[in-house]
Amino acid sequence: MINLILKDIKLAQKMNIFIVIYALFIAGMGLSVSNYLAASLFYILGMNILIFVSVIYTNGYDDKYKTEIILNSLPIDRKNIVRGKYIALIIFIIVGCGVIVLWTNIISLLGIIEGGKSADIWSIIFVTNIVLLFYSIYYPIYFRMGEGIRSFNAIIWVLVMTGPGIVSKLMKVLEGTGYLEKIMSMDINTINMYFLPISVIIYYLSMRVSERIYMKRKF
Repeated sequence: MINLILKDIKLAQKMNIFIVIYALFIAGMGLSVSNYLAASLFYILGMNILIFVSVIYTNGYDDKYKTEIILNSLPIDRKNIVRGKYIALIIFIIVGCGVIVLWTNIISLLGIIEGGKSADIWSIIFVTNIVLLFYSIYYPIYFRMGEGIRSFNAIIWVLVMTGPGIVSKLMKVLEGTGYLEKIMSMDINTINMYFLPISVIIYYLSMRVSERIYMKRKF
């Protein structure tokens, strides 16, 4: 299973450098915003870009080169194939969030961009909840359909690339309707903290479901 995890990590390292630069640029925009909520949205978006693209790239590689068929022809427990994907995602979360936090703190310390607060642990927790819940739904479908989910990956890719524009428009709409002020008055950090263990449990249950699905799948 360790080799399966390392495979995905090595593939993610081959991700287009321009995607990484794009994510760092989006995160850097957050430092120019004085509103903490607005800045956090940019940090969250930057983290999600790195994580989602890592998964899309590694899974896309597996689909393109029929990696699943090769792996299932080897004496490898199918459960380990599933667990490898789930654990690799955890590593992508740690690395993706860590890069954005490190990047924004360095920029802030150097004084290159002034205005906003750098990314912190609360952004990481929020992203972790989003990613775990999303892939708790995505992976059971992925292990059921395999290549059939390629079109869905393309939709995710488009959403990731158009994310900054969507966030900017959303912020303007919320500000114009007065909802932005109401959201800022909520204790979102506490809600996220309490929701984290729930996300982890759901993610674990999703892995167990994916294992059962994959064990019955025919190649």
